[in-house]
Order: sequence, then C-alpha cells, then structure tokens
Amino acid sequence: MSTHRNIDRICIGIIIAALLFTVLFMNGSRLGITAIVDEDAETYTGSENFTSKDMDGSWDTEGATFIELSGDTAEIEGNGAYTYDGSVYITGAGRYVFTGRLNDGSIVVDAYESSKVYIMLDGVEISCTDSAALLVNQAEKVFLTLADGSDNRLLCGDTYSDEAVSDKVTGAIHTHDDLTINGSGSLEIEAGYMHGIVSKDDLVITGGEVSITAKEDGLHVNDAVKITDADISISSGDDGIHSDGSFLIEGGKLTINECYEGIEAVTIEVAGGDTLIYSEDDGLNANGGSGDMFGMGGRPMSMPSGVSGPDMENTVNKPEIETESEENDEEETYIHISGGALTIINGSGRDADGIDSNGDLIITGGDVRVSLTDNGNNSALDYASEAGGTAKISGGSVVAAGNSSMAERFDESSDQISILYNMEDPADAGTTVTLSDSSGKVLLTYEVPQSFSSVNISCPELAVGETYRLAIGDDEEEITPEDTAASYGNVSAGGFGGMNPGGGMPPEGARGGISGNSVPGAHGGRGMHGMGQRPGSGDRPETADMSGQSRAGGEGMNAGPGGMSADEKEDEEAESPAIKGTSLDEYDSDTWLALIISAAGIIAATGFAFIYHRRRRI
Repeated sequence: MSTHRNIDRICIGIIIAALLFTVLFMNGSRLGITAIVDEDAETYTGSENFTSKDMDGSWDTEGATFIELSGDTAEIEGNGAYTYDGSVYITGAGRYVFTGRLNDGSIVVDAYESSKVYIMLDGVEISCTDSAALLVNQAEKVFLTLADGSDNRLLCGDTYSDEAVSDKVTGAIHTHDDLTINGSGSLEIEAGYMHGIVSKDDLVITGGEVSITAKEDGLHVNDAVKITDADISISSGDDGIHSDGSFLIEGGKLTINECYEGIEAVTIEVAGGDTLIYSEDDGLNANGGSGDMFGMGGRPMSMPSGVSGPDMENTVNKPEIETESEENDEEETYIHISGGALTIINGSGRDADGIDSNGDLIITGGDVRVSLTDNGNNSALDYASEAGGTAKISGGSVVAAGNSSMAERFDESSDQISILYNMEDPADAGTTVTLSDSSGKVLLTYEVPQSFSSVNISCPELAVGETYRLAIGDDEEEITPEDTAASYGNVSAGGFGGMNPGGGMPPEGARGGISGNSVPGAHGGRGMHGMGQRPGSGDRPETADMSGQSRAGGEGMNAGPGGMSADEKEDEEAESPAIKGTSLDEYDSDTWLALIISAAGIIAATGFAFIYHRRRRI
C-alpha cells in the first residue's frame, strides 16, 4: 500500500528533476555555473586573452546558411537571413558562409543581444557607397572568419548617408558589439569615409592577412584591441590604431606603413609578434593620465556630427608596476613591452616621440629599436616623470636614437643596465651603432635609419664595472658603467633634464673618441603637443637590419578582471537572466537533445501516473 500511496510523489519528483535539469543545462552559465576546462582539450588556447572561439578560424560549415552574393541581390540557402534593397540582413545566431560580389550594399547583423554570429567570407567583394560594408547593429559577438585560401575585399565610399551619420557609423567595418577576425584567408579594406574597422566594444584579430587603407584611423576601438597570429598592414591618415581603452599584441605581424600616430591607447602592451611603425608623430602613445588628455596630442580632425568622445575603460590588466604618481586616481596609463620585436621609425616629426607614455614605461623583454630624426625637439623614449611616472627596464634589448636636447634615460631602480649617450655633432642617417664587450663579442648592432645625436642602449649582458666598446660609425669609445642607469659624453649642451649623478660630471669610463652632450633626466610631458599643421611626409627609409640583437622571450599577459580566463569572460553575461532574453536559435544540438530527453521524462512520468491510477480504478 505504501508504494501506491507514494507513486504520485515519485512521478512529481521525476517531473521536477527533469525541469531542473533542463533549466540548469540551458542556462547554467547565466546562473553562475562554470564548466571545468581540461588544459589538454582543444578548447584550451594557452592564452588568458584569447578564447578558443577567437582562435577557431576553420569551423565546420555543415548546417550553415550559405549566401551567394550576385550583384544587387543574393541567393540564400538556409535560415536566419534575408535580402532587402541590395543588402543582406542576418537576424539570428548561427553560421553564415558568404561568396560572390555585392555591387552597392552591406552585410547587416541585427540579431538578439545574446546572439553569437559566425560569418565566413569565402571569396567576397562588397562595395557600399554610403555606409559600412559590414555593419553590426546588434549581437553579443560576431566572429568574422576568412576562409582558407580566399581573397576578400570590403570597400566604402567617401560620403555616408544621413542615416549612417546619425547612427554614428564611421567604419568600413562598423560594429556596436564585440568583433573577432580570424581564419587564414586575406581581407582588404578600403575606407574612403573615415576609419577602416570600428568596434564600440572589443576588437580581436587572431588570424588572416588583413590590409587596411583608411582616411582616418586604421582600427578605431572603444574598449580593447587584442592581436595575435595575424598579418596586419595599415596605411592611415591619422592613427594607425586608436583605442580608448587598451591595446595588446601577443604574436603575428603588424606593419603600420603610414600614419600620423602609430598606436594610441590608454594602456599599451607588446608581449610578442613583430611590430613595425612608420609614423609622423608618436610611434606609441599611452595617452591617459594628465599629460595628454583624450589623446589630444594627435592630429586635429573634423568629426561628423554626433560622434562621441572616448570611453576610457581599460580591459587588459596592468602588470605590477611601482609608481610614485598620486595625481591621477581615475585612470592608469602605461606602456609595457615584454616580448617580440618593436621597431619605430620617424623621419619627419619635429615634435614627436618614439615611445611616449603619459604614465610608466616598463620594458621586461623583447627587442626595441627606435629611430627619430635629429632635426627637431623629439625624444626616442618619453614618460611622465613630471607626474611621478617611471621608466624601468629589466629585460630585452633597446637601441633608441633621436635628438639629444629632449633625451631621457631609464630609472636607476631598473634591474638592467642602460647607457644614454648624447653627442655634440649628430650622426648621419644610416650610421651603425654597435656595442661590444671587452672580448670583441657584438652584443647589439643597429643601422639607424635617421640622423641622431642621442642613443639609449640596454641589453641583458651589461654589468656594472665591466668595460664595453661603443662604436657609432667610425668613432669608438670605451665605457665602464658604474651605475645601473648612467649618461656618457660631454655635458656642455643643455636640455630639458637633470644633471649627471654626482654633480653633473660624466662618470669614470666615459672617455675618448665620441664627443657629445650628457643630458639625462626627464624633460616632462609636453601635454597637447603636435596640434599644429601636419608635417611633411618625407622619404621613408627601408626597414633596418636588426641582426645581432639579443632576443628576449616575452612574458605572459595578465588575465582580465577578477582573474577570469578569456573563455570565461566570453561566456559571462552582462545582464541578469530575468532581463536578458534568449532566442530559440541560440541553442545548439546538445542543448536541444537535453531538452528532448527532459521533455520525454516529463511525458513518461505523467503518462505512467495516469495509466497507473486508471488501472487501479478499474
């Protein structure tokens, strides 16, 4: 009899368990349940800054919607997209494969705010005269994949429609949400209106060969720019890359062939890859803090009405850096170089810096080469010493050449020795700087592309008390460092800086062959510099030979807020489940299978209870 009495309770328990199982399986991440990730599994990327989905440039197209562009229209096989007035609209989560040519239209993503949209370009050319060629109005995240072996082009005109301007559309690719570009194909972007790629959230590029020609910025991003394993080339009228938040490169190749400023962001991290910048103003500019508010050191530009100012959110964690600055609690800014090769060349900027941080400059690895023309008041390395910022080096190699009047040296608290040498007479463009040890072994060599009267040198092999030979062209001098950060040469010329330690006389070991000016110290930030007319372009030198350098390995970058991995951050929901809706097409086949099993359990339990009671009554 007890079994008969409890049969209803058993069936109700089964139904409740099935319902709970369904809710947890379909909404687990929104309820705070985190999946355990096996580091040996394919979903583990080995980087805290890039998710497995960011890195997946060869996803399976089975079950995807295929869209063949054909001039003024398109043929669609599958769900989630339609054509209207020469454009293709994507309305839901899913995978979409594009081929063909669109004469004057756009791919427009207008999906649920929780939708992840995957777009593969497989031999596509899209022209749009009055708006973005790819426009993301709404989605959680869009993955733009360049199919293996494919060549793709996106082009926009030089005048946007009133509707596009009112919507603040300013890029050839313009997205109001996160965008990832991956794959192994090529993508050429020609932006006649303003910027090449614009993202109002994060922009991640993890693959492909991407070439951008833009009237203003090559990349223009509100939050974070993160790059690895891609080959990117940019020619732009203003910034090569501009971020109102953070910039990070971990790998790949980045070449900015033409720009006013190279990379401008609140925080800049170079952790790997090969970066080459030809700039007319600053090569790297960490523009937070009080020294250069909102990046005003850049070239003045005419913005369309309604374009908003920067949002200074920083999404990449800062390395552990000690600083004495207490003036700017609301915003941190720094440049951190921990790996890779970074080369900055400027042959025309008279009031420019190679590396310019409105906060700290920290070098812990990598190979850094900077060459600025001696014709002007510039600094190869500049940081906010006047506001408590510091410049420290603990690894990697540096040869930074520029003008002596504004030269700054590294801080004496650095773990690695550096030598600042200022000359009385500038060296010609193409002069080779070589540092050798007492046995004649070459530690560093660099053929400096531009004329210079100051050079800052550092490498891990340097030691206090050891003797080295510095050769600048045909002139040579023996130097025996007595301090971690010291200056050498003649002190007859002044500049914006302090005197040598110990009363301003050059330390022992600075003698012979090369005459010059020893002007260490910090000249202070110049604030809103470079606001005048844009300098002439001049001839661009060939890429300098960096043979003989000591390549240092890069350090890993910190994870995002709270120590979360990139995969965890990607799956975290910004809003509560009660507020943020989810469309049915969000769920994959595994989720639907679980839903079907749960429904079958509910139906079976209900049916069993009904049949059982009916038979008992009979």
